[in-house]
Amino acid sequence: MPVVREIAYKTVGGRTLYLRVLPPGDPGGGQAAVAVFFHGGGWVRGSWEQFVPQAELLNALGMVTVLVEYRLDGPVVAAADAVDAMNAVFELAADLGGDPARVVAVGGSAGGQLALATAVLELPGSVPEYRPAAVALLNPVTDTTGDFPKGFGRRHFEDDDQALMYSPVHHVSATTPPSILLHGTADTAVHHENSIRFADAVNAVGGQAEIVLYDGQKHGFFNAHKSREYFELTTQEIIGFLRRTVLQSS
Repeated sequence: MPVVREIAYKTVGGRTLYLRVLPPGDPGGGQAAVAVFFHGGGWVRGSWEQFVPQAELLNALGMVTVLVEYRLDGPVVAAADAVDAMNAVFELAADLGGDPARVVAVGGSAGGQLALATAVLELPGSVPEYRPAAVALLNPVTDTTGDFPKGFGRRHFEDDDQALMYSPVHHVSATTPPSILLHGTADTAVHHENSIRFADAVNAVGGQAEIVLYDGQKHGFFNAHKSREYFELTTQEIIGFLRRTVLQSS
């Protein structure tokens, strides 16, 4: 694993949260594109280490890669941390050797909702200038107003209004950044139709959303420890998307 730089981005409740940053070994001069990773786990479990294998591959392309640690106390708290983490990435971009115009948010499952929180939701602390330029999502939570198969996570919210506030598909607009969604058709945690609905919603308002479905694959199929084949397939799909978006000028 490349050298990891730990940067504290927030202290709350006596706990300090960190960004784990992998600077590119050979960025080729100038500012590098930045990938910010949000792990999954239903907002109550998981670790920033989940996306280390993907981060290493993007790092090898010359990107700055950032693995976000956030509190596992439900979506409201996690989203607050996600927004603060993304703000910190933009504010630290120059110090990290990153290009603030070429930041991409990457997330899986509940981490997909967090990636989208930084891109489309209007939350306390959200800064319009600190939105990612692209979003890459792996079996993401895009609808928090219901439970499977309609969505995921409604039970974590106080009421319908709060659930709607955190539901990305309900906040799609013409400013939603280009997105790619990768989803298995045998997912029994987050139904793949949720990703289809999100992509359709983005494209309907003139945005750009791509979707790639993997027949018969279950939730988390992209993780390196589950399947090297699908880890490589999904990561290469994301790299192709990044070459069409944030890497095209590198």
